[in-house]
Amino acid sequence: MRWVWIALGFFLGCRKPSPACNPPCQWGAPCVAGACQCPLPYEGTACETDARDKFVGTWEGRRDCDGTQSGLRYLVWKDSLALRVWIAGPFWRTSVETLETRLIESTRLAVPLQILRDTALSVEGQAVQHWDSLFLTLSVQGGTGSTLPCRWQLKRR
Repeated sequence: MRWVWIALGFFLGCRKPSPACNPPCQWGAPCVAGACQCPLPYEGTACETDARDKFVGTWEGRRDCDGTQSGLRYLVWKDSLALRVWIAGPFWRTSVETLETRLIESTRLAVPLQILRDTALSVEGQAVQHWDSLFLTLSVQGGTGSTLPCRWQLKRR
């Protein structure tokens, strides 16, 4: 029986320790097999970067919705709540609206159902950031229940 304890002690003592993350993970992220598993909105080797920062700034481009329009400008900012990002610009015709979005992946925002101010329209959809482009896909619904798909292709300015 003694040899069983010796063998067990040898086996447990010889296991390779899991590699530690260097630099250490921030924001309470666990280190798994030498890599930080970052919680949203954080990313990077040590969870040192806020993923929402890639959305923040001025974006300009075109909207394909109720007739293609170009030269439209949108401002994007984040707030103190961990996953929120705000987008302001002309989402319908020329009136400037502000949409609340939520970070669901490091490059993807969900746009929950919300009503555009001063209209009887509601919107919902998503936004995806890729390199220097921001792509928005929204469903615009009128009071009659009709839905119009709208797409934006914006470049960082």
